[in-house]
Amino acid sequence: MFINLKGGVAKTTNAVAMAECMASAGYRTLLIDADHQCMAGELLLGARRQLEVEQRCSTLHDLLATLLNDEFHAEQLDAYITRQGSNIAGGLDNLSVLPCSVRIDDFQTNMAKARRGHKTNREFTRKWGCRKALVRRWLDDNFDFTIVDCPPSLAALQVKFFLAVCDAYIVPVIPDRLSVRGAMHLSDRVRKGGYKIRPLGTLWSLYRKQIEQHRITVERAAAGEGASRYLPRPFATIIPNSTRIAESTEPELNPKSFRNKYSHQFAVLYEALMAEIIERLEEPPC
Repeated sequence: MFINLKGGVAKTTNAVAMAECMASAGYRTLLIDADHQCMAGELLLGARRQLEVEQRCSTLHDLLATLLNDEFHAEQLDAYITRQGSNIAGGLDNLSVLPCSVRIDDFQTNMAKARRGHKTNREFTRKWGCRKALVRRWLDDNFDFTIVDCPPSLAALQVKFFLAVCDAYIVPVIPDRLSVRGAMHLSDRVRKGGYKIRPLGTLWSLYRKQIEQHRITVERAAAGEGASRYLPRPFATIIPNSTRIAESTEPELNPKSFRNKYSHQFAVLYEALMAEIIERLEEPPC
């Protein structure tokens, strides 16, 4: 999960880039867009395919609603996955997308109706827990990596769903006071909520070396000083505030490769970050 309670920290940009990076490296990768703004899905599918998916009701909202049905079975999951995401080389064979929908906010109503259909809340909770376990097994069987782009909220039901399904979360953080505070609140609430998901690391994002506060925040965090010491262990790779990275989201581009899309300079940063992520996932949980 790419998540922070502070918005505007480049969660979507980094989630999309990492999905394209992993798929380009040969890993079977799924990007799940869990944000009602639907930006990650549109960046990887384009506006036309995003609209087509919405029209045929194959979004995350539709999948979650289907999970509430008593007749649901695992074979149905594949119908909600759109293959060959990205504009790299006309679509990456290893990159699949589960886009979001603006209707995702209606899922809370669907959940309330489903609860009323059960005799007890415990009965419904047990069934919903089984659905989460089923989705987790299916993801493990079909993909090497699943990346979830989250809204800046823990209250959204789809976020709570993936907090119980995913192995770990990454916190993109601008090295300034407000972003660090949002990340601290996130880690505290995840811990107090009793979720078993582990913090994989803090990703310094939109970094500008010209800003003294950015430099000081990163340096103090590396030294284990200041408020940043309460964040998940920062990755060594730092993603700068770059015009080239922002330009990579332009829909009319038709890049031939991942390095062509992000330029060699920034592609190697994401490749280094990918290596760090894989290494940490292989570490035994603390």
